[in-house]
Amino acid sequence: MWRKRLPLLLALAMAPALAAAPAQTRVVALTADVAEIVLALDAQHLLVGRDKLARQPQLARVPEIGSSRALTPQPVLASKPDLVLGSDQAQPPAIYDQLQALGLKVGRIRHSEDPAAFADGIRQVGQALGQPKRAEQLAGTWLLALQPRSGKGKRVLFSYDGRLVAGSGTAGDAIIRAAGAVNAAADVQGFLPMTPEAWLRAAPDVVIVAAHNTPVFGSLAALKARPELAASPAVKTGRVLAWPAADFLRLGVASPATVQKLRALAS
Repeated sequence: MWRKRLPLLLALAMAPALAAAPAQTRVVALTADVAEIVLALDAQHLLVGRDKLARQPQLARVPEIGSSRALTPQPVLASKPDLVLGSDQAQPPAIYDQLQALGLKVGRIRHSEDPAAFADGIRQVGQALGQPKRAEQLAGTWLLALQPRSGKGKRVLFSYDGRLVAGSGTAGDAIIRAAGAVNAAADVQGFLPMTPEAWLRAAPDVVIVAAHNTPVFGSLAALKARPELAASPAVKTGRVLAWPAADFLRLGVASPATVQKLRALAS
């Protein structure tokens, strides 16, 4: 999930899917990130199927079509959709060709860590759903919140597991800069492991790790006790925290809220 991703484009398998959708278009969201955009556009009433990983309460009554980590065509077909939308989080990748071969209109979002491209993806999804004005407003507001801002220069490390860090060109990097902070792993390109020596040199003021990886790094107490972190400003000020991985591993509709949360920590 930390590999460098392709530009965010709505690469539709069938061109008609980009046309403004009729009011009663039946839509399946193959992946949770796309379901999140649909929900943000207040178009959840169009959904007749969703990734089981899309767990927002507003989607509870939308039938599941399985997990985006292991999709098959049959549950999607059973939903009788007019349009299927998803991202490259869908596995296996061949699901798009399979669904297209079965005669379905299929739209695929290519992920990127570039905020401008993500905002363009919101617009493309809105166009496909017949919500272009609402999508334009959402995309503009979202993009404004992700613009780099000045701050107090606090150094931030986003880490997946206490080893892998979000370097330049990642979603985490974009969020850090939007919060007015400095990415302490800026010398790393992409999402890669960083040596203990590099962690020591980074001298972070804030360290955020993925909460679900606690078994990997032991505990926050164990992480803070590591020689490469024990003397850091982050440990001294109590700013070593565990957040949901989705907050900083990818850009999403909720990224502006993550920016604000980080800005409060880095102020």
